Amino acid sequence: MDTVTYYLTDWFDTIGDPRLNSFPLMSGGPWKVLAITALFVYFVKVIGPWLMKNREPFDLRSVILLHNSCLIGFNGAGFIVGLWITNWGTLTFTCGGSHNADKHLKEELMLYFGYCYMLSKIADFADTLFFILRKKFDQASFLHIFHHALMPPAMWLGVRVHPFPYSGFMAIVNTLVHTVMYSYYALACAGVEMKRFLWWKKHITQLQLVQFVLIFFHGVHGYLNPSCNFPTILAFMESFYAAFFFVLFWRFYRRVYVSKVDKNQNEKIQKVH
Repeated sequence: MDTVTYYLTDWFDTIGDPRLNSFPLMSGGPWKVLAITALFVYFVKVIGPWLMKNREPFDLRSVILLHNSCLIGFNGAGFIVGLWITNWGTLTFTCGGSHNADKHLKEELMLYFGYCYMLSKIADFADTLFFILRKKFDQASFLHIFHHALMPPAMWLGVRVHPFPYSGFMAIVNTLVHTVMYSYYALACAGVEMKRFLWWKKHITQLQLVQFVLIFFHGVHGYLNPSCNFPTILAFMESFYAAFFFVLFWRFYRRVYVSKVDKNQNEKIQKVH
């Protein structure tokens, strides 16, 4: 029993940077993050729809605008800080660990950057919760829920095992994408007068697809480079995650944008004839 307890909890505190053990949610294994994620999924799939079944949808525009604005600031600042602490991204391809034996400022920020990025994936749960509370159940799709539910445990593992520059590539790219995405969301809920500025919705999905391509090749680089000390399991997970979600997002993009364009063009041809 002691051996099982060790590998379920204490063993996780022996890997990665020991300073992470004092960070909330980081010590004793991923179980707290997994519990939060499970509660999120259970709420959006079971409890939320049941509670809202006979209720009017909530008007949450002000709350959503505040939430989006906060995440614009967080992701925008995170993108800039992430570039700075990785020497403008160059260290995310060096495959190395800590570059400073002492507690250099950038080394300290590396831990906090990864940790705060992981917490932001939990904050992203609010997007789906808003869908449920506004009774927009169709927007809480499998792709949306699965993507949001997978991120916190995956990011917890990345921060726990390898809180060093190489792991920062996904976070840097993703904070840029989320800055753009939440800017769109903020404009969308700011009022009807902003509708004329929302012509670029499909380009957000295109940007996400580019993101997955970049992350895939970054993971492959870590996996195939024999001199890279980036953990093989993390490199494989990074490339697999990117490839898997590229397929899901590409299917979504084709269904929502490409198929719609083809359908409209066919309708125009039929009208001409």
